[in-house]
Amino acid sequence: MKLVPVTISSLVIFIAGIVFWGGFNTAMESTNTLEFCISCHEMESTVYQEYKHSVHYKNSSGVQAACPDCHVPKEWFPKVVRKIQASVEVYHWLVGSIDTAEEFEAKRGKLAEKVWQTMKSTDSRECRNCHDFNNMALAQQGLFAQKKHQGALASGEMTCIDCHKGISHQLPRKDVSTVEGEKTELDVSYAEEINETCAACHGEYGEGKPDGEYPRLAGLPKAYIAKQLGDFKSRERLNIPMIPYANERELPGNDVFTIAAYLESIKLPNKLEPVEVVDKGFSALGRLQDSQLVVNIARMDGNIEAGKRFYERECAGCHAKDGYGKPEKLIPPLAGQHSEYLRRQITRFQKAERLHDSDPEDQKIFEKISDAEIQDILSHLSVLDDG
Repeated sequence: MKLVPVTISSLVIFIAGIVFWGGFNTAMESTNTLEFCISCHEMESTVYQEYKHSVHYKNSSGVQAACPDCHVPKEWFPKVVRKIQASVEVYHWLVGSIDTAEEFEAKRGKLAEKVWQTMKSTDSRECRNCHDFNNMALAQQGLFAQKKHQGALASGEMTCIDCHKGISHQLPRKDVSTVEGEKTELDVSYAEEINETCAACHGEYGEGKPDGEYPRLAGLPKAYIAKQLGDFKSRERLNIPMIPYANERELPGNDVFTIAAYLESIKLPNKLEPVEVVDKGFSALGRLQDSQLVVNIARMDGNIEAGKRFYERECAGCHAKDGYGKPEKLIPPLAGQHSEYLRRQITRFQKAERLHDSDPEDQKIFEKISDAEIQDILSHLSVLDDG
């Protein structure tokens, strides 16, 4: 065997290659940490604060999924490609394209869509590094989660990001203040005039009625209110008392957006702040009027802890852990809503008198929920607005 002599130059090139390779990988990995991702104030003050309240940051298992786990591929070549693409982000950081929270919010929708499209194109590759269908014990999941995952498996066309947008970050808010593409300013006086019709049932301030006949509307997301009014008008959601009011003659398109925005703007307190009668300027009449605006859900009988466990397993994925819903997905809050109204809606879901999540199959799931479990859920929800 003939040995090839090693020259000084080839040895230098070889060593330089090792140094370069090692330096390149070290530099790449140093930018692949949570600390690096939040080192600029734009990320630290926006998406990081949202992430800290997510299950990926803190959970019962103690396993944390940081920024790179979700946004950077583990495989070497796709990782290099992603780092090259990140140079565009560095450019925008240098020029200050999203230097403030307001600028970030203005671009949140576009940025989110780009991330979602990437995840969709890779079949949610980074999600599947931890979450694998083959390793899921579906029988141990909540009833709604089981149904969703079984449907995804059966279709073979769905991927994680189709359902799990907004897991760690806020979703872009839907804007329903446009009619045929033009911005409309809220005309409060006109909205109050429309609300005179609504007030007969829902109350002057949209506070609803504790007996469950009419729901609280005050503070509900305007996009959700507009969607429900649209469904009433089209009869997709059939509600006999609403028929005389939810039609194009009595409630045309512009009015839908006006009353929806108005009702969302009403913020009703959940408690009356204590005051001293001797305080200067104290008004007994004013105090009485303030008390009439307070809406705090009375604590329901039931096992609050059991209700909390059931809620977090079956409902929190959509309605949020704190019970205040996800306006961006048109999912309403349950916290702060009258308990008997919620009970009526659950009963209607069980009887297929109302569709849940526009899916007739959900009736079968609601039929499995016992009266005792419903009572426990309501007891848990009844205390969520006490904070």
